[in-house]
Amino acid sequence: MLAEITEVYDASAALCYSADSLNRCGAKRKDVEWVTTLKASSDARFLIQANDSFICNQEQVNEPFIHSNEMLKRLNIADALTIFLGIDEGDGDRPYFGVRYAADPETLDKALEKLGPYAAYGLRGIAMKSAASKRVLGMMAQAASVGRWHVTHQMCSKCGEPTEVVEAGYRRDCPSCSGQHFPRTDPAVIMIITHGDKFLLGRPYHLMENVYTTLAGFVEPGETFEDAVRREVFEEAGIKVGKVEYVASQPWPFPSNIMIGFHGEALTTDLNIDYEEMEDCQWFSKEETLKMLRGEAESGLFCPPDISIAHYLIKKYTEEQ
Repeated sequence: MLAEITEVYDASAALCYSADSLNRCGAKRKDVEWVTTLKASSDARFLIQANDSFICNQEQVNEPFIHSNEMLKRLNIADALTIFLGIDEGDGDRPYFGVRYAADPETLDKALEKLGPYAAYGLRGIAMKSAASKRVLGMMAQAASVGRWHVTHQMCSKCGEPTEVVEAGYRRDCPSCSGQHFPRTDPAVIMIITHGDKFLLGRPYHLMENVYTTLAGFVEPGETFEDAVRREVFEEAGIKVGKVEYVASQPWPFPSNIMIGFHGEALTTDLNIDYEEMEDCQWFSKEETLKMLRGEAESGLFCPPDISIAHYLIKKYTEEQ
């Protein structure tokens, strides 16, 4: 049912990492016995992370990143951090779990080779190569985000004592001060800014060579999404933005962000670039932006790959407007 609703109503469903149609069973995952029974069942399936990389069965044609209970035994990680991802109602209520364990990076590949045709791959590379289906990429984003949170939040932020995993991975409790801690998601706005038939794109310093993308930035405390759009664009490019409209959103599990996509209409066009934040910002014509999107620009410039919401926003407002 959830998958059907998402497909019909959610424009974000086509985006990479966004097609997670599992029923997360938020109320039932508090039942330890119920979760334990699901994990032990022969129907259970697992997405396994060694550090930040997912383990792949290179001989498995369909869904090579999904494993049975047997793989946990072979890796000897039955007691590793386990996160209940949810129930796939479209596959006979099959339960899915994320498992994460620490491994020596220098010996990981050799250790996996001893088990058979296995290797470990980073999530970004998996998406770039379309090595997993959109459905599985959505589950991977969920597993990676929650798993990384556990790695970085093992101590209580109130008293500094060690915390314990509860609620099937969606909470950590502190036995010392009774503090409760929940997985965090950091909201970031990402925006396509237009002025007539011109598009504002920029180059942060970390971006790959010759790529121009949409501007983006984190939402600050006490700030609306719309005001975050206006503030970030003015800070990075010196452009004042008026009307701002929501377009779509995308989980971005690097480590645990939610990218909230907008279209903004520029009120000014004179650039005043913050070179501490940005290497460059430029206005591009619609024709030039389309060529960059398709990899046909004479300038040799490109837009981001289609795994990102930036690509989606640029494509939507160049091809559909």
